[in-house]
Amino acid sequence: MRSSMIPARGRGGLIAALLGLFACGDDPYDAALEVGAPVGTRTSVVWPDQTHQELLFAVPEDDDLALLRVTLGDGDTRIAWVQPDLAGENVLALVVPASEKIEGIDDRLMRIAADGRSDAVEIPVRAPFSSISLGPDGRRAVLHFGGGPGAGVLQNQNQVALVDLGDDSVRDLTLNGFGGRLDAVHFPAADGLPVRVGAVDREILAFLADGEIVLVDAADPELDQAAVRFFPDVPFTPNATLLRRGNALYESPVLFLRSDTSNDVAMLTLVDRPDEVTGAPGFSAQVSLVPVGAGASDFLTHDGDETPFLVTVSGSTLAFTDIRTQQGFTIALDAAVGHLRLRTSETAAGPTPQLLAWANGGGIVYQLDLDGIEDALGRTPQRLTINGGIDALVSLDNDRALVGSGNTLYVLDFARSQVTPLTSTVPYDAASSALSGNQLLLGTPGQSWVSTVDLATLDPESMQLDEPIERFFHLPDADKLMIVHADAVGFVTVADATAPSRSTSTSRWGLFLGDLLERR
Repeated sequence: MRSSMIPARGRGGLIAALLGLFACGDDPYDAALEVGAPVGTRTSVVWPDQTHQELLFAVPEDDDLALLRVTLGDGDTRIAWVQPDLAGENVLALVVPASEKIEGIDDRLMRIAADGRSDAVEIPVRAPFSSISLGPDGRRAVLHFGGGPGAGVLQNQNQVALVDLGDDSVRDLTLNGFGGRLDAVHFPAADGLPVRVGAVDREILAFLADGEIVLVDAADPELDQAAVRFFPDVPFTPNATLLRRGNALYESPVLFLRSDTSNDVAMLTLVDRPDEVTGAPGFSAQVSLVPVGAGASDFLTHDGDETPFLVTVSGSTLAFTDIRTQQGFTIALDAAVGHLRLRTSETAAGPTPQLLAWANGGGIVYQLDLDGIEDALGRTPQRLTINGGIDALVSLDNDRALVGSGNTLYVLDFARSQVTPLTSTVPYDAASSALSGNQLLLGTPGQSWVSTVDLATLDPESMQLDEPIERFFHLPDADKLMIVHADAVGFVTVADATAPSRSTSTSRWGLFLGDLLERR
């Protein structure tokens, strides 16, 4: 690991220095500078430097920007991909041989602290995996080929590696399904907690493939996999999962599956199944198909006073299905929706679950209170109207969301049933946003400014930049914004996230040229 500080100087001084080197007949580059797209963590922005096989960490410190380099390989290796963990506390990178002609170099996953101030931890793996899926608690990761082929000539596309990022151990396995190619890896427990199946807590992983699904207990390497095949009996290829834990209304945990090729939702009830030879504890899935009308573009679960519901949406119809009897009822909306979300509404009677429903391209966000829903068949949802249509809806917290709509950004306050339009001469990308306390931070690529909105007063402000935004990062631990501009040698602006202003921000150019003389 090496570190350096880039001084706050204009481009002219550094260009003059480089021209001086060229005038002496020295080429500062051994090879063409190749730096990949950056990723953001809680404390830094990180670039993969393919030229030097390093990760470059830019870490804001008071009024300075520290640059730290962590070496991952050499001229015989290549950084296949880089990704932060979900907590933003580490950076993960896969290092593979630069060519199939190079022998004696193993593929390896590298883990580096987000501040770049420690050496990389090396985790050997057995294949040049193209994708990584991260568990919601940040402890587990699965390397796989779900995103496409890796760097190898011949690969087992159903080979995966289960990585425990707590102790950096690896469990290698090949999925024992029915021949379907792995498409995606899901961690069904959104909270990361184990799922009680019978009398045993299981850490369930779901491997989705063409016409089938394979379930694995990540915590038990001795346990057999549980595979469920749909095709060719049923044209069902799962593309979404939803876990319902067992409780008094329905004792067994259930994994629900959606598919674009079926009008039904698959219901996998997870039950004990001891090993037939040893009698050791195991689990399996009892499969049934739940008819939900014309299919489901989204789904969630809700427990009524006496009924465990599966809630689905198709077009303008919400369907509430009792998972015990497959009976239920529907609620018709006056416009089509495609997305569902649950929030908690504070009422005079106490906290109440509330359903939100909307469609990208639609113009309404529906709010439906779910308390006693089985006894309120005529209940009418509240409507929040988005006049320009919904390009995208991004949840900010339990009570608020941001909706992009052409040249208007709408701040939705569900607790107050309030819609506040913020207009601009150009469109904003609702996804290029962050929330810092009560401050909404906006940095849409292509714009030459960053904006803030005080969500208490809904007062917007903007700070003009010297160059357009290419990428926008909020570093919460540093309380900084780092705006990356398009430049071959690295150009960023660092601003105070609490109150961005030109007087307190700094720009740095030439980040990728640090330690130039030392590298020659």
